Amino acid sequence: MTVGTSWNILRPETVESLFYLWRLTGNKTYQEWGWNIFQAFEKNSRVESGYVGLKDVNTGVKDNMMQSFFLAETLKYLYLLFSPPSVISLDEWVFNTEAHPLKIVPRIVPGEERKPSNINVRARTRKEGRFGGF
Repeated sequence: MTVGTSWNILRPETVESLFYLWRLTGNKTYQEWGWNIFQAFEKNSRVESGYVGLKDVNTGVKDNMMQSFFLAETLKYLYLLFSPPSVISLDEWVFNTEAHPLKIVPRIVPGEERKPSNINVRARTRKEGRFGGF
């Protein structure tokens, strides 16, 4: 078995996956792995002005820039990995591909009154489409 690349530019996908796995299972192993990743960032990628990627994880050779997604996504998911599940609850929020939380707003079917609590939202099938059937 061989690994195709040996660089690390501090991308968020692994930490994002750990966040979702922890939130869905409650298994603290995912938090431990996230903590290990954070400690590795501190040890290997921290520089005086921030964090940089590694050209080669085997040699520790650093590149000379911090990608914007490191602050906007990677650190956000690390923060959420150690936050209580009530912080940006996955029952109320969804993340877009850039890790921005978007509030889930139930769809109101025309002619139905909005109930103050226990709103039942029925997912439409693809055939029904957005406007109820064509």
